[in-house]
Amino acid sequence: MSQGSLMKKVIVISGVTSGVGEELSRTFIDLDWLVVGLARNKEKLKKLTHEFGKNFTAIETDITDENSVAASFKFINNQFKKITLLVNNAAVFKMEKFSQCSFNDINSMIDTNLKGAMYCTLEAVQIMKASSHSARIINVASVAAIHGIKGQAIYCASKFGLNGFAEALNQELIQEGISITTLYPGGINTPL
Repeated sequence: MSQGSLMKKVIVISGVTSGVGEELSRTFIDLDWLVVGLARNKEKLKKLTHEFGKNFTAIETDITDENSVAASFKFINNQFKKITLLVNNAAVFKMEKFSQCSFNDINSMIDTNLKGAMYCTLEAVQIMKASSHSARIINVASVAAIHGIKGQAIYCASKFGLNGFAEALNQELIQEGISITTLYPGGINTPL
């Protein structure tokens, strides 16, 4: 890595292959940040790498798998030595009456929307603490983290959990120069 690259800010974004994650990547590349994109879709990651160029690093990551997350953040630490900003953006969604849902629906949404964000945060915090830079974690929650929505019981549970996690963790990390912001968007026209 060049000396110039060491001076750049580093953002890690989960769920970069579509929607909000892809647009955030584009925005931060335009701001001359180094963008590290995490996603499962290898083909879409290759396409974005070609489109975004040298300031974009794609890492195939399944955020529901702690080993995949740990390996990805080990690579990030070795490559960049810091994380300025983590955006926990990846999410899955299903609109369905709870009684019509399956165990798989519960696991999918909780594992991605809540546990995946927690896994990424746990690894990122270690890197953030080791660097002497201030850092921030942004969680893309939802209005579903604030009030229940009919047909979205599991999704709401995952986002309420993310909100509680962030509120508690912010109290632990703020004294160490790491702050947490949670966003509560309404509906956004994305593939989700």
